[in-house]
Amino acid sequence: MHSAPGFLWLLRHELHVLWRGSILVRTHRHVLFPLITVGVIFQGIALLLAGQIVRHPLPTDEMLLAANINIVLLFALMFSRAMMASIDVIYGRGDADFLLASPIPPGRVLAVRMLGVGVSIAAPWALLGGVLANALAVHGQFWALAVYPMLLAEALMVAALAFAVVTALLGRIGPAAARRAGHTLALGVGIGIFILGQMSHFLPPETLVRFWQAMLPGPDGGGPAFLFARGLLGQGGDLAASIAFSLAVFALAWRVLAKPFAEGAITAAAYRPPGRTGAQGGKFGNTAFAALFAKDLRLLARFPGLITQVVYRSLTLVPVVFILAGKFTSYGGMAVVPPLLVFLAGQLGLFFISVLRGTEDALELTASAPVPAYLPLRAGIATAGYAALLILAVPVLATMARAPAMLGPLLAGLSGVLLCNLMLGLRLPIPLVRAEFGKAQTGTALGLILGVSVSSLWSLLVWLIVAPNPFAWLAPHG
Repeated sequence: MHSAPGFLWLLRHELHVLWRGSILVRTHRHVLFPLITVGVIFQGIALLLAGQIVRHPLPTDEMLLAANINIVLLFALMFSRAMMASIDVIYGRGDADFLLASPIPPGRVLAVRMLGVGVSIAAPWALLGGVLANALAVHGQFWALAVYPMLLAEALMVAALAFAVVTALLGRIGPAAARRAGHTLALGVGIGIFILGQMSHFLPPETLVRFWQAMLPGPDGGGPAFLFARGLLGQGGDLAASIAFSLAVFALAWRVLAKPFAEGAITAAAYRPPGRTGAQGGKFGNTAFAALFAKDLRLLARFPGLITQVVYRSLTLVPVVFILAGKFTSYGGMAVVPPLLVFLAGQLGLFFISVLRGTEDALELTASAPVPAYLPLRAGIATAGYAALLILAVPVLATMARAPAMLGPLLAGLSGVLLCNLMLGLRLPIPLVRAEFGKAQTGTALGLILGVSVSSLWSLLVWLIVAPNPFAWLAPHG
């Protein structure tokens, strides 16, 4: 009999699985070299920025304000990501029940999963913050390197809290509802940060002043509430206390959640989504195209987190609504609406066609049907385009009512960007989780990058057509 694998063996395996599942590894042939190039460019820009920071140092209060804001925002962003990552490592990967059936103690499995989630949610922020920290260290400001242990400590605490919430949800509402809760939380965080950035347009100045004053430290440096902020600024005692506090939260969650985690993982493994009576009696059209169209609409409806994903991608509609309502006139007023709608159409079209490409399970069956080979592809393009235009119908009609002269360029831009991104999505769908738990992700980050580029290009073309003087805002005001 072999002894149970040790902690370090399990941790190495967990990190290896997370690395293999990352977008960079799945698409390294297309993305790794451009990513390294972008990293070098960012590091060069950070060196220039660090030089300016060293020559023009900020007062301590302002440094603490910036650090505190970053800590709070990163906590919210990390927590929303950790919720979905926790559900994935418990349920989506499909191996938790297998590990728990082995001689490995449940607490050991839980510990490596929590550490894996903590490292995965800290890594992108450590890379982004690390370029500036490295640059400041080159200029002799070694305190900036505290960003690495601080972000990891915060991520471990966030992972522990997310596992506690997810474990409780899995035992009460099931994996599907728990995942919806995670998507909803991520959506709420994204919308909240977007609204925070736009508050100056909707709130009186005195209200904003009171809000920012609440984030400023007091005479004693802010007390315990600013512990993590002072640690981020490299103050030794506070840095050590922040790390110790995070590790204590992590250890407490590990101690308390071992049994609920095992029970929740077994429950999740046995979970099957309930069937819907109405879905069993679905009716399809009389023609092959109508049947394929209805089938693709059903695949879209089954995609997990569809509504939150669509809402998150449709945040560009917020300024469109305010402009159409006459509440926002900066940067060209109505001339901004068509480019924003064109960009959104491209992103929605690429998202919908990627969903259809990733959720289709019966490719061989469809290929064997007595229909032309191009028909399923055309049905998928029609379905994705229909779904995108359905979301954009109301703002397009409102634009026609407010500015009829812009309707022609807007419709041309919508047609062009949808055609380009739908064809792109057929060849290079963006990375998305498939409709059923436990299935591998599909897609490539190259499709995501090209999709954003194509949408931006069409938006720029429409902007140049509809704006009376598209570059007026660049002219100096005197």
